[in-house]
Amino acid sequence: MKRYSLPLAALLMAPALHAADAPAPANSVPANSEEWVRHLSDFTRNADMLVDPKKFVAAFNQLSEPAFLAAALQAIYDPQLYNASMASAMDPKAYANYARLMDPNVASTWFSTLMDPQFINAMTTVMTDPGKLGRWMMMPLDPKITAAALNMLNPNAYARLGAAAVDPKLMNTMAAPMNPNWYGGWANTAMTPQTYGPTYGAWMATPQGYVPNLGGWMTTPYAGMPMMIPAMPPAR
Repeated sequence: MKRYSLPLAALLMAPALHAADAPAPANSVPANSEEWVRHLSDFTRNADMLVDPKKFVAAFNQLSEPAFLAAALQAIYDPQLYNASMASAMDPKAYANYARLMDPNVASTWFSTLMDPQFINAMTTVMTDPGKLGRWMMMPLDPKITAAALNMLNPNAYARLGAAAVDPKLMNTMAAPMNPNWYGGWANTAMTPQTYGPTYGAWMATPQGYVPNLGGWMTTPYAGMPMMIPAMPPAR
């Protein structure tokens, strides 16, 4: 993992480098508050800012804006966002998303980053930005904040949330644990060395380079037979 070293302007302007209407790559920085709300509700990606210091600065800069508060208030009444967030939490990729934090390279990167004057200057600039303070003072006059507050008085907003309980998409998401392959996918992700980063991945790999694949363990004819899966390399 590369050491944190980007110019201050690049750190604070990272969200503006991506067009809002363009499909964002998996490792890109969200472009606006609405995308940040969707990003943080996605359990297969929301640990990125804890792994990458650059994205952490961009997230801190955006989450401390009043526009993010308005986007979050609007998202509360979006049943589709709830469904997508629940589906991502039940996705085996969610385990891999947070398992990356156990990689010692992440701790090493953060240790060197916290001693980097460039990172400290970036965080200080975000916290002491007079423009940000002015936007918070003008927040009561922001039309987006007013619209979000008035939406709390809209009966249709609560009707959509009530109708989400019988939405087929939500019912399919809740029925995922009834699929035997769902457990196999989680077990396979937990046993895959690449899930934990290069350090733990090399430790968990077998001498023959074998990676257990448990994706269909519930549906094979040998499901009732015990399986010997090496967990540690042989002692030398």
